Amino acid sequence: MEYNKGLTESNFYIDEFATYLMSIDKSDSTIKTYIEHVQAFAKWFKETNDINFDPIVVTEIDIRDMRSYLQGTRHLKETTINLRLASLKSYFEFLEGEKYIKNNPAKAIKKIKIQSPATPKSLDEQTYRALRRHIYRGGNKAHIAMFEIFTRCGVRNFELINIRITDIDITERKGNLKVIGKQNKVRHIPLHRDVRDAINNWMAIRKNVKTECDNLFISERKTPYTRSGIWKIFKKYCAQIGITDVTIHSFRHYFCRTLLKNGVDISIVAQLAGHASGYVTAQVYTIPRQEELEAAIKTLV
Repeated sequence: MEYNKGLTESNFYIDEFATYLMSIDKSDSTIKTYIEHVQAFAKWFKETNDINFDPIVVTEIDIRDMRSYLQGTRHLKETTINLRLASLKSYFEFLEGEKYIKNNPAKAIKKIKIQSPATPKSLDEQTYRALRRHIYRGGNKAHIAMFEIFTRCGVRNFELINIRITDIDITERKGNLKVIGKQNKVRHIPLHRDVRDAINNWMAIRKNVKTECDNLFISERKTPYTRSGIWKIFKKYCAQIGITDVTIHSFRHYFCRTLLKNGVDISIVAQLAGHASGYVTAQVYTIPRQEELEAAIKTLV
């Protein structure tokens, strides 16, 4: 994995930090983000204090000052600042654990409290049905199968990409999908009839494609998709019928929220979604959309 090393005169243990993150199963994108945040902090530290960055001399006050700078001067979102703080906390915890520094300056740093969580980007039923009809009308069997797996299995983008043909077990009356999620946690998702049909229709084509890859879905280059490649597919479908403010993760929101609205126990939804507990599910997927808040007000006499 490549990243920019030229921001300061010294490496300040970036290679070692990256190796550590890989050892605890952080994804490539997460590692890249953490390193960029550390490098951004080093650059800010040098410009602010007019001395070269050295993690040994960083104090808790420096990190607090950076937090204030990001919030008061750059006006970044609280979630963005908290992500940067999480990167620095991980970095300095690593340095302390490896005895590169004696004291962890980020230990007592707290995240910025967010008073009201952001409204989730989820599909309402009308938008879901309109998009589903449009994708089916397009006739692309792979895209149809992707959409059904996204919205009726609740998988993440990277999880869909990594599905292997051998991860699917379909019989006449039921089916099962093996999903490898974050931190390589495995979960099994029963397959809805529409998902089984969509996969079977795609497999009739997929089995004739000559490629060394055993991924269920492959790009036109006969290689696994990238996350941006998957997003471009559905971004195009959405744009064609005027749907905006929808992401791939909106499909996962739709899956979880629909189950919860249908009365499924939150612990079951959490297990299907690959969450560590129902608390995570409740924190994210029970937040009402703006349209639901407006509809609630309209019920007042």
